[in-house]
Amino acid sequence: MAKRRTKTRTHKKVSEEELAKIPRSMVLRLGSSLRNHSLTQLVKDFRNVMQPHTAINLRERKANKLKDFIVMAGPLGVSDLFIFNQKESSGNVSLRIGKMPRGPTLSFRVNSYSLAKDVRRILKHPKSVGKDSAEMLAPPLLVLNGFQVDSDKNHEKLLVTVLQNMFPPIQPQSTKVSEIKRVLMITKNPENDEIEWRHYAINTKLVEGNRNVKKLINSHHNLKKSLPNLSRTNDVSELLLDPYAVGGVTSDSEVEDDAIVEIKNETPLSKKEEKKPVDGEDGENANGTPTRKRAIKLTEIGPRLNLSLLKIEENLTGSSKTLYHAKVTKTSKEEKELARKHAAAQKLKAERRAKQKANVDAKNRKKDERKARRKAAKNGEEGAEGAESDNSDVEMSSSDEDAPDIKPEDYENDSDLYSDIEE
Repeated sequence: MAKRRTKTRTHKKVSEEELAKIPRSMVLRLGSSLRNHSLTQLVKDFRNVMQPHTAINLRERKANKLKDFIVMAGPLGVSDLFIFNQKESSGNVSLRIGKMPRGPTLSFRVNSYSLAKDVRRILKHPKSVGKDSAEMLAPPLLVLNGFQVDSDKNHEKLLVTVLQNMFPPIQPQSTKVSEIKRVLMITKNPENDEIEWRHYAINTKLVEGNRNVKKLINSHHNLKKSLPNLSRTNDVSELLLDPYAVGGVTSDSEVEDDAIVEIKNETPLSKKEEKKPVDGEDGENANGTPTRKRAIKLTEIGPRLNLSLLKIEENLTGSSKTLYHAKVTKTSKEEKELARKHAAAQKLKAERRAKQKANVDAKNRKKDERKARRKAAKNGEEGAEGAESDNSDVEMSSSDEDAPDIKPEDYENDSDLYSDIEE
């Protein structure tokens, strides 16, 4: 197989330090959610939202537990865990967002959700975006709306911090506008505290020149469109300046003026484009940089999620301290009592661990002592066997000197030899 070519001029190599700072995620489904096909498809759509820094082809098994993924998340550099689960008794779907390696964990109740295929069905002009599309090569632009960070609600500040750290931060000086092709909009309703997740694809279109002139040009090239009636106009300027002179009311496909923005050119202009005025008489903006007007349109690609925050826990496991609960409120006295109990439990846990460590160390010392004794005994036996073998050699040599000199010629056969020995 041929080696894949790597570009060196246009592709910038990312250092290991920068790669370590990029947030990575794993989207899981555990428990009875494995049998819910609709929830399984929701997990796949949610993985597309978290692309490209996520495990898109992750496969779970019924035997897998949360601890298995927590153990594997460390070597893989995973910073966020999104866990979907469905209770067998009530059928309610929940979502937990955990920060690695020590928490916190945010628990949400999924009030309702819509899959990406359901969103495409209700759109007049849908946009099909798969996991291998060009829009998935860069993380989405995160937009938070309705969150009160300046308030005294500490849990909301923590929620905003966790949501902001799901994706790598955007640097205005180095980030190219053309690379941002998706938007993840998270909106909080202040009346009922419900959180809406919406996922959009960004479509841009060059807008240069007058819209009425464009309509005239399109009517000239398209024979099905009739030319505008010029009998009611006194001057050609009325046709160009009046927005309702051609076409009347604008359609849904037309771009509104509010959606037009000026974007700096990121690619070098050709000689013709440099001579052509872009913005104003000189073709430059106030900063002297060539710009172009583009119309921005958002197309929803799904999925949709309606969430409600239930509680915030300190660690990833369910037995940790609860920092916030939406339905249970505690007084200051009850909070102090819970803090005391939690501290006592932590102290007892630390004592048990210390005791277990001491027991393990004692067993290891006994094991080492037994090994040392066995080794010493083995060395002593080998020394004794060596001394006995030396004594036997000395005895054999002395017995050989004292033995009579018997020659084979003295006996005709072996039977004579044995007979002499018996006598």
